[in-house]
Amino acid sequence: MTDKKIDYEVLQALNESLMIPRRTVNSLSNLEAVKKAFCLPVNASGIKEEERLAMDSAFDSAGGFDAIYGSLTQHATELGQYPLTSFIGYGALQQVAQQGMIRACIQTVADDMSRKWIELKGGEDTDTETLNTLTDLINRKYHLREVFHDAFTTTGYMGGAFVYLKTANKDKTELPLVISDMSAELEKDAPLKFIVVDPVNVSPIDYNCTDPLESDYMKPNKWIVLSRIVHSSRMLSVIDNVPPTLLKPNYNFLGIPQAQILWDYVMHFNQCRASTAKLLNKIALLNVQTDMDSVMQDPHGVEMLDQKMDILSRYRDNDSVFVTDKDSEGLQNIQTSTAGCTDIVRQALEMIASINRTPAVKLLGISPSGFNATGESDIRNYYDYIHSKQELHHDTIQKCIEAVELVEFGHIDPAIHFEFAPLDEENKASKAMTAQTKIGALTQLVDRQVMSAEELRDIVRADSDLDLQSLDAEMPEELQQAEPQDFENSDEQNPFAQMLAQQNNEHEESQDLPSDRG
Repeated sequence: MTDKKIDYEVLQALNESLMIPRRTVNSLSNLEAVKKAFCLPVNASGIKEEERLAMDSAFDSAGGFDAIYGSLTQHATELGQYPLTSFIGYGALQQVAQQGMIRACIQTVADDMSRKWIELKGGEDTDTETLNTLTDLINRKYHLREVFHDAFTTTGYMGGAFVYLKTANKDKTELPLVISDMSAELEKDAPLKFIVVDPVNVSPIDYNCTDPLESDYMKPNKWIVLSRIVHSSRMLSVIDNVPPTLLKPNYNFLGIPQAQILWDYVMHFNQCRASTAKLLNKIALLNVQTDMDSVMQDPHGVEMLDQKMDILSRYRDNDSVFVTDKDSEGLQNIQTSTAGCTDIVRQALEMIASINRTPAVKLLGISPSGFNATGESDIRNYYDYIHSKQELHHDTIQKCIEAVELVEFGHIDPAIHFEFAPLDEENKASKAMTAQTKIGALTQLVDRQVMSAEELRDIVRADSDLDLQSLDAEMPEELQQAEPQDFENSDEQNPFAQMLAQQNNEHEESQDLPSDRG
């Protein structure tokens, strides 16, 4: 065997190239490749080629591409990161959606976002029966809760979803849909359905990418759904994790899929889990000490050694006895320590919960290790996060409710709105105690003539914690003629105290009733 001089610089360059993904290497191989990957988006509505080239030239002359090339290559070589992150494609996301941990993360959030759903509110002139009827319609006839649960789930997997308002107009879907009292399409008793459309079937065909001063900048006006053109007013988009401006076309003008964000952390967890499971197979290694020179020189040495190993493997247990030559053979049992493996796997699992903004005790049913405090505060913070995500889709849900009002009642009541039902609602006893404290403080202000009784009445009617919205706006005559001192230290005559006492009595009676749950 001849000695060859090893070129260590070549080996080092080869090692560095293997650490960087091939797609990144190709995209950052030269400045022209960077220009192709990071050029400004082209308007599908018909921007001229010379205008696009002029925009790219202006960006290039300002040193934009050079800065990107230098920055990304520096990160790629020094940190070993994956600098060219982009949309992985709906095909890959469809496969990722089958992963158990990904499904648990996304389904948990989607379930909580639609679990207690919404509560309709009205104004002073809104009929209570109308609210009840509308609530029953959106829940039982139009199933808006199930529709948006499906939309939230699809958004987690695909980065976005569409709620299609299906009307009788099937042939002119490219026209705008007006949701107002002047709408000729959404009239009383007109057919209406809400359908969730997976973004894998949708592509933008008309959007503004040339004028950032307009409200429709980077917002498609029309979509094509498997060869059918649909106006954006009929395709209400549900988006989460909005990407940066230059990446919006890559993500189909929707959001970064939560499944794509979680995928890297899930892969690391699976690697830790698989490595730990593999380690269990090697936790005990039996080392047989023998004269290997004699074995290799003997024509039948290897065959005899294999027979010994087969016998050892067959009878290897706590009741077996293995005999060796005391001079030329021996046995040694090598134990591999598994200390710390459980903590590593557990922390990798908790990292997934952290990225998903979900408490480990809720997502996994385990108490996280290494955290200072867990319990009700974690759940409360998580519910605040869920509420903030719900509010991102407030306008979309409101449009659906208004469409239902048009086809059911013939008009839209501008006073009808909704609020998301709180997930961490206080128990009735604690809520009644809070309300009683508020009423006591407000009553003292009336006694000290800081505010009038009419002002007090307006405040308690507007406070949702007191549950006194049913009070009339006008004071009854007997209360208008009474003096403030008549109510001082007299809960029997104080109407607010009587209402709170009635709430407490109802709560105590409900606690005494036998439960019908097993």
